[in-house]
Amino acid sequence: MNPLVKMSFRFMKVTLCFVLAYVLCFVFCTIIYIFIKSTFAASHGASQNINIDLFWTGLGIVQSIVFIAAYGWYIGKPLIYMMKWIGNISTGEFQAPLSELKLRERKKNRENSYKLPYQLYRELFEQMNILSAQLRRNEEERVEIEKRKQQWVAGVSHDLKTPLTYIEGYAAMLTAQEYDWSDEERRSFSICISEKVTEMKQLIQDLNASMQFKESSLPIQLKEEDIVEFLRNAVIDIANHPSAEQYEFSFTSMEATCIMLFDSKLLGRALQNFLINAIIHNPPGTHVSMEVNKANDKLHIFIEDDGIGIIPNEFMRASHSKGHGIPIAKSFIEAHNGTLHILPGSKTGTRMEISLPLNI
Repeated sequence: MNPLVKMSFRFMKVTLCFVLAYVLCFVFCTIIYIFIKSTFAASHGASQNINIDLFWTGLGIVQSIVFIAAYGWYIGKPLIYMMKWIGNISTGEFQAPLSELKLRERKKNRENSYKLPYQLYRELFEQMNILSAQLRRNEEERVEIEKRKQQWVAGVSHDLKTPLTYIEGYAAMLTAQEYDWSDEERRSFSICISEKVTEMKQLIQDLNASMQFKESSLPIQLKEEDIVEFLRNAVIDIANHPSAEQYEFSFTSMEATCIMLFDSKLLGRALQNFLINAIIHNPPGTHVSMEVNKANDKLHIFIEDDGIGIIPNEFMRASHSKGHGIPIAKSFIEAHNGTLHILPGSKTGTRMEISLPLNI
């Protein structure tokens, strides 16, 4: 049955009950009045006229006031409650002003029943519950989207520092008066600077795109590529970083090639963060290695250094507070349905284990 029809029938039933109670009360009071008057007259041995019309008038006025107040309370109390509920929603509090235990009847076999007089608007309360739940979900999703935006912007802002460091380093080398670079070397430096400028442009585009996020998930764009070659190039790129001149890098893969779906931008930024942090947190002469293998339908990437080492939890906190991007890079791995574990190195240093599913 239509909820509006149900509420209409319930209103009619309540109104009829009040009218019937009014009539019965009026009749009962009249009978009591006549009985008392008759008893009083008989006890005094005299007949007295009973002004029944005056009594009816007075009784009707008093009883009408009482019943109208009671009817108004019965009809209006749930509406006042509803106004408080709507007021809560307007201020961003998507909860009923009263607890469910106060509102609902304490009957296990009647889970959807409400106490009187709230039962009169039962369907309306159910719809308000649905509305509040939906608004609460929308608000949680909005907060999550805003959080993702902030993380994305922070990640892009941090990642802009890496190509900027390249450009700064190569520019300093080109302008150094103590070196006499050949034309081929100058051309090589210029190409590297041009590549990093292109990378910065792409990051700025990502930053602009982040302002238009409509989903709580990261904007991942999967493409089928050879991830082994991609990882090898990532290590070579960091090894050529001006700040990595006094560090050693190595790359080992049990697989010659491995074609799989991944987002080269997100994964590249994550690896860049991990490798750059290996330089930042360790002294010159540190050896940084990357090993790749397949097992159990997953690609496992191990990044290890023999530096000073750091407790994993402290590393995450330090990276987050100093803007080194590890938590953000971790979210890029998770966007590929992957996992990241930071462990102590085999002897010294730090070891990172990245696992990516071969089939996303």
